[in-house]
Amino acid sequence: MLRWFAACGINRLIEDMQGFHLFTFKDIPVSVQPMFFLLLLILTFNMDDIGAMVVFALCAFIGILFHEFGHALVARHYGLTPAIILNGLGGVTTRARSARPSQDFRITFMGPLTNLILAAVFFGIRRLCFYLLSLGYGFTILQIPYVDAFLFYMMMVNLVWGVFNLLPVLPMDGGKVTQHLLHKFFKERVAETISVVVSFIFAVAILVLSIINKNIFMIMIGGYFVLINCGYARELWQKYKGGSSQPKMKMLGIQAEGIYERGLVAARNHDWKNLEVLGHQMKKAANNAEQQARAYEFLVLACTNLAKYDEALLYVPHARQSDAVKQAATRCRNMIR
Repeated sequence: MLRWFAACGINRLIEDMQGFHLFTFKDIPVSVQPMFFLLLLILTFNMDDIGAMVVFALCAFIGILFHEFGHALVARHYGLTPAIILNGLGGVTTRARSARPSQDFRITFMGPLTNLILAAVFFGIRRLCFYLLSLGYGFTILQIPYVDAFLFYMMMVNLVWGVFNLLPVLPMDGGKVTQHLLHKFFKERVAETISVVVSFIFAVAILVLSIINKNIFMIMIGGYFVLINCGYARELWQKYKGGSSQPKMKMLGIQAEGIYERGLVAARNHDWKNLEVLGHQMKKAANNAEQQARAYEFLVLACTNLAKYDEALLYVPHARQSDAVKQAATRCRNMIR
């Protein structure tokens, strides 16, 4: 039971929570899950000032959103069709296709780098405002209620989020960056082993420090990291010791079926943006050819109705050849002519 919980229990809870489409920017759909609002509530729970709570939540939302757009815009540059999902761990950027190692490194690193750049910008703005105030200006924007709080929280949220994500803990950006760097100097087996060991050590350290400081939220995060890294360690052991991967594949298949049910609902509701996101998620979770074909069917239907005709035609050969897919393919070819 513990192995299942570590390997997919929390992840599945976070990933399968039904979300809703928020907006689309630069062809990048952004959806949000209910667990994200719970995260904001936890982060602001101990704050007494309602105004400060709202400002902090807004800053956290902006910081996390910019972090994910740091990933997504680079992924879009490489033609990987990204989508952003805000969830209980902050957020995740999904991609339609895998990136090359060099591209993946840039995509991964750009998230925390975006936060650090934002932190520097708001630090500079705040310092400039205080400088103008020291020169005796009668009015500065700092005198507007909660403006100073907004500048301070934007600076601190982005600094903390950027630095925290650079810690070498999987599945965070820092853990993935560490893997990329290790693969440049070591063979695959050694690089993966070192990255998992380092990640587990840091995960345990985060949990222990959180317990010492009695920070409930960080205890939850630290516990999650420890459980997830136990799963990574088990997968690594199975990979190099010939262990069976059937339990993992079975769980992936169950997860894909759950996504498929949500996709059917999205298709009935003509929620094409959500269907596209679910199609990519199901494609990743699929553990057999039938599930892959159904995932591509979702993508064909979604992209056709979103006027992404060229992309839809790329998915057609891999999709289940249902009447709906054949009609969509015909429609795409007619629109491209």
